[in-house]
Amino acid sequence: MADDSSKQRRKVQEIYSGDSDYYITSTPHAKSSSLTRAAEILRPAGGVHLDVATGAGHTAFQMAPACGWVIASDLTQGMLESTRKNGAQKGVANYRLLCTDSENIALRDGAVDSVSVRIAPHHFADVQKAIDEMARVLKPGGKLIYIDNIAPEEPPEAKRYNDFEAVRDPSHNRCDSLPVLVEMIENAGLRILYTETIRKRMDFEEWVARPHLTDADKADLRNFLDDPTPAIAYWLNPRDEDGAFCFDELEGVILAQRP
Repeated sequence: MADDSSKQRRKVQEIYSGDSDYYITSTPHAKSSSLTRAAEILRPAGGVHLDVATGAGHTAFQMAPACGWVIASDLTQGMLESTRKNGAQKGVANYRLLCTDSENIALRDGAVDSVSVRIAPHHFADVQKAIDEMARVLKPGGKLIYIDNIAPEEPPEAKRYNDFEAVRDPSHNRCDSLPVLVEMIENAGLRILYTETIRKRMDFEEWVARPHLTDADKADLRNFLDDPTPAIAYWLNPRDEDGAFCFDELEGVILAQRP
């Protein structure tokens, strides 16, 4: 397992060192409804907030106005440099960067008042361990907002969906279903307060505009969407809309609290 985890971390670092600035303007990360929902549902009120696997810092900066300080953490130094650029553009001052692994967060027990993680855990080598770490660094009464893409509950369809995502991004490890995520969060000793799902529209051409993707990769992804199984057709809803080919991804939103 240790070797597998190390390989997964290296994949993430390789991909995101090259693609980091893409995430400053990427629509799903910078503008999707789950960004505003994260702050609306968590409702931080002062204190110290930790954003795990911050990417370009969008969620961290969404939380910043309501927090005393925000810690924007990521495994990849390149992503933290993009966070710094994004923070400068937005004029955010009350944050600090932390280069750390989500499965071994470099903070003491009970260090923060709230935690967020958004559109990132599907890259983690061990999601349960990462959730355990988020629970560990929360103060008693502190809250976690957990948002990530979710997979269908049927195992064959979940595998098809995850294989599709891995073609586009080799650092993709696994999306889980919403019930599985709820169980993992409860296993970490947190109490579930609220859940919802969000269906987000993905523009195919923007989604495949990644430096590492070849034309053959893009063709494989398009072919998958052009000939889906019935379950995948429901889950992703591929279609032509307003002159663009697009599909949906489903995000699971979970609010939990440390007792």
